[in-house]
Amino acid sequence: MSILPERIASIAESKIGIRETGGANKGAALAEFFAADDYRPSPDHGYAWCAAFVCRIVQLAMEGRQWTFERPRSAGAWRFEDWSLAQDASTWTKKNPGLDIKRGDLVIFKISHIGIAVSDADANGRFECCEGNTNKAGSREGDGVYRKARKVADIRSRIRFRV
Repeated sequence: MSILPERIASIAESKIGIRETGGANKGAALAEFFAADDYRPSPDHGYAWCAAFVCRIVQLAMEGRQWTFERPRSAGAWRFEDWSLAQDASTWTKKNPGLDIKRGDLVIFKISHIGIAVSDADANGRFECCEGNTNKAGSREGDGVYRKARKVADIRSRIRFRV
């Protein structure tokens, strides 16, 4: 595995357990995620933050090294595809990837949600994913950072870092 995907997966796992406080899509713990994307609503307005979570994790994983691509700053899950396609060969976007899910991949779901694979897909099409703005039931509008069992059938695309 390349170095960046493992760093991404490890950092994502370290954030499991962070929860919203003070209302939906709000809380001091979410501030670091909101600061990592390009969306700037009023300071008291929270928003769906799965993409902000991924932006921050990638930002942290990239620290301390020079990279040949720009980090993602999108507040929208599906916009990650456009971001990846605009980068150099450091990222590889694959639509409908099937079982081709590896630890450290950015996984974009059909429900306009994004997470980070923390395991490879198994032969049954299951994998573990670390996600922000989900919950125990696996909603795309949840209350925290969770590790979720997911199915490859629910994936729209995946982005893999090759560095």
